[in-house]
Amino acid sequence: MKKNSVLTVICTTIFLIGIIAILFSNRNPESMTPAWILLAVSLVYLLSGWYLFRGYHPEGHPLLLFFTGYLYASVFIAFTFRSAGWPLAETFLYVAPVWAVAQLVITVMIRKKLSKEGLIQFLTEGGIMLILTIVHLFKN
Repeated sequence: MKKNSVLTVICTTIFLIGIIAILFSNRNPESMTPAWILLAVSLVYLLSGWYLFRGYHPEGHPLLLFFTGYLYASVFIAFTFRSAGWPLAETFLYVAPVWAVAQLVITVMIRKKLSKEGLIQFLTEGGIMLILTIVHLFKN
């Protein structure tokens, strides 16, 4: 299981950019810049998550990695809608914890196939997404 450190760094950086954009959208709700950044993060995960997540799980099946990218993109798109104030924002935000939990469940199900670093990374990112969505739900 050869881990690709370049993909790991890229994927972690994209995730951190998304989390920072979520935090900035809370501090400055009238700015549209975080919403556009979150939309870009969502599109990156949706379109290339199957490739980027090879950094965490090099031997993962492309459909599994695509589905994981889809779940990440779904959580970030919920924050995009909320940050931009678009219709259905609350609906997406109410469903986002389900997506985050689904990602965590998938990670736990395949934990024996993941490297220790990949498992920790997926669990950490899934936990952060779950905590952020729950905090946003109770903030309303």
